[in-house]
Amino acid sequence: MVTNQPYRPFGLSTGEGLGETVRRVTGRWWLVTLLGVAVTVLAVCLLVNLATAVGVLAVLVAIALIVDGINELVTADRQRERWPAYVLGAVWIVIGVLALAWPGLTLLALATLVGIGLIIGGVMQTSMAITMRRTLPMWGLWLGLGVLTVLVGILALVWPGLTILTLAIWLGVNLLFRGIGTIWFSLLLRRAHVS
Repeated sequence: MVTNQPYRPFGLSTGEGLGETVRRVTGRWWLVTLLGVAVTVLAVCLLVNLATAVGVLAVLVAIALIVDGINELVTADRQRERWPAYVLGAVWIVIGVLALAWPGLTLLALATLVGIGLIIGGVMQTSMAITMRRTLPMWGLWLGLGVLTVLVGILALVWPGLTILTLAIWLGVNLLFRGIGTIWFSLLLRRAHVS
């Protein structure tokens, strides 16, 4: 016999036990602090040794390709025609394994894709600014940004090493801010737990 159970998002009850549930969840604030410290230390290590950051970037791209391939295989049953998803999943997994085996080639391909993406985005932004110049406020700024984006894309294609270095620095800075934000959040959890 099925009874109507109250809706409990994320396992939280909305009745009398809510205070106890919040106290239990916020009581683990120190785990969030440890995670934040670990991410911050990793970020500092990556920023101090950019060669490591570049290697991590290649590994992250490879892992993303493998995970996407697994996702394609797992979700293939949702498709009317399954075989294309199976083929695509297998291709992504093979490319991910190759990316792990040859990280230098992976980074060169990443730099090339970033450069092409910047050029396409810059051309689109420039054409939008020209097309909408009568209705777009500060259309000249958008035009200038579009042209600058195209130039940065060309530079990314001409000097892929600089593009890779910039992406590695971005990875380190991103992790640094994420770690600091996680530590800050953990301290807010601690404050909520104490009060």
